[in-house]
Amino acid sequence: MRDLLRQKIQEAVAALPPRLTRRDVRLPRVAGKAHAVIGVRRCGKTSFLWQCLAERLASGAPREALLLLGLEDDRLAGLQVEDLAWLVEEHSRLFPALKDCAVVTYFFDEIQLVPGWERFARRLADTEGVELFLSGSSARMLSREVATSMRGRALEVLIHPFSFREYLRHLGAEPATPWPRLARTARAGIEHRLGVYLREGGFPEAVGAGDRDRDSLLRSYVDVVVLRDVIE
Repeated sequence: MRDLLRQKIQEAVAALPPRLTRRDVRLPRVAGKAHAVIGVRRCGKTSFLWQCLAERLASGAPREALLLLGLEDDRLAGLQVEDLAWLVEEHSRLFPALKDCAVVTYFFDEIQLVPGWERFARRLADTEGVELFLSGSSARMLSREVATSMRGRALEVLIHPFSFREYLRHLGAEPATPWPRLARTARAGIEHRLGVYLREGGFPEAVGAGDRDRDSLLRSYVDVVVLRDVIE
């Protein structure tokens, strides 16, 4: 397990942020608080974590100081909170120059899969002086649960499917001109896209899909939410 975790650290710091549609989500600016990134499944939480990583990279943070780990990996079945603690220590050992770095940022995606993650996250937020992002999709990562588990050490960052502006941005059709100054033809085009958006929704994977594929995709989302979140 620890050989695998070491490998995942090295792969994570070598990965370049993918090109993604920018989300209009505001991060709370409160020192010492973790960010609990929550939202319905498939709404774009992992993409938002990559966006936050890319912003820090662009502002001058060294790549080794930005560690994004997806824990929904079949090879990590049985991962324990002690392994996460070891991972943070091993990251420091692999990159000793980070002790001189202003801030190290950890992004743990689907952290609810690790039993006892709350204790680990509270300790990391309290004692390590790092910036911490936690994300998850299941009922165990609802805002009420995070608030209770983190005991005031985390602030909620709620991600929704695309807003209409984000939808337009994703399609490369976001207007650069304010609405009152748009030409009539441009307004007509946006009004048409609004009708499509209201019918088809803003789940990122479903945008641009054919009718049959989109229907199957959205039905699969409903099934997963009902079976894995509501019933469990």
